[in-house]
Amino acid sequence: MVANCDRNSPLLRRMLIAASVFAIGFSLNAAAQATSSPDGSANGQTYSSSADYRAYFSTDALLGGSSSFEPADGAGASASPQYGGGGRRSSSYPSYESRFSHIAFEGGFGFSIPVGSDTSYSTTSLDNGDLSPDEGFGYGLTVGGGWNFTKRFGALLEYQFLRQGIPSAYLNALEAGSSGAASGLGGNINTWSLTVDPIVYLPFSRKSGVYVTGGGGFYRKVTNFTEPVDECDPYYGCIAVPETVDHFSSNQGGFNGGGGFYHKVFGEDSNGKFFAEVRYVWVNSPGPSSSNSFQGSGTEALIPVTFGIRF
Repeated sequence: MVANCDRNSPLLRRMLIAASVFAIGFSLNAAAQATSSPDGSANGQTYSSSADYRAYFSTDALLGGSSSFEPADGAGASASPQYGGGGRRSSSYPSYESRFSHIAFEGGFGFSIPVGSDTSYSTTSLDNGDLSPDEGFGYGLTVGGGWNFTKRFGALLEYQFLRQGIPSAYLNALEAGSSGAASGLGGNINTWSLTVDPIVYLPFSRKSGVYVTGGGGFYRKVTNFTEPVDECDPYYGCIAVPETVDHFSSNQGGFNGGGGFYHKVFGEDSNGKFFAEVRYVWVNSPGPSSSNSFQGSGTEALIPVTFGIRF
């Protein structure tokens, strides 16, 4: 019995050694596969690596883009930087400026000076019934709007109203030559226009500079003559107020040109600027003639001086 057990013992030991080696090899192989698997499973339970969470919480994934994880070395960095820095910029907002920054508008007020033939009149013409009134100093108002093509060039559609007085020397001569004319004759000359005026800015610093402008368009000139008329009130009595007793007008073309100085009081990056300008205005108003002596007003030349603000 002992001899038989000794003969079988080497074979049993070989079988046990082979089984042990096979079991160890199988265990090592299973452990290696569990470590290298991206989905990783152990005992039937799955897990996600930190790379999966980083990909899930990436900006592109949350906004509907690719959710694949990109390496930290920047080789596949996202093209959607935060706060608009450094990447592609949306075509809807090509620059930091507002899309309304190109809109221009202005407003100004000042005085106007007559020049040329508007500063004199002919007594002979008055005796012949030709009303070519002399003009006095007046005031003016200008408003407008348009488009700034660049920071140095734009175009404005401008409305200007100029009101000139009629000197007393002319009114006295007209009154003396008109039989039955009431005393206290007065009058004024109103000229309003609608013109297109390009403008070019010439800066000499970041906040100040000069500009040139000019253009042409439609002008309407109205000459009014007034006489004092009593208006009575049961509580305050009668007072004399000027009432228009005669007028004549004309519609014609004209042009203007000039320049001015500007200063950006709201900062060098602002479009808002105060300005002071001088222009020459010429209105092609018809002169008196034998067939149209009453309505003739003569060519008008004025120099408006305007102070205002422009954006």
